[in-house]
Amino acid sequence: MTTWPAYLLTVCWPGAGHLYARQWRRGCCWAALCGAALVFLSPGSLLAAGPLVEPLVLSILRLETVAFADVAFPLAVLALSAIDLYSLAVLEEV
Repeated sequence: MTTWPAYLLTVCWPGAGHLYARQWRRGCCWAALCGAALVFLSPGSLLAAGPLVEPLVLSILRLETVAFADVAFPLAVLALSAIDLYSLAVLEEV
């Protein structure tokens, strides 16, 4: 598996890198978890700020008045998704 495109996709959209790596169930679970974090755990400033197809990192960087508490849970899901993809790639190589 070529891992760099998968890592880039995961940083832009959680779960997309897993889908690229043909880990369908994990990819869908990470995407659903990020969606749930955006809807239920953030106050909505991220959802109201831009379109849903825009990467989460770009939405956060574009907002000037966003508090860390608004983006903590979605960023945690994004980071854990990237760590999960990295650990899967390392385990595949061994």
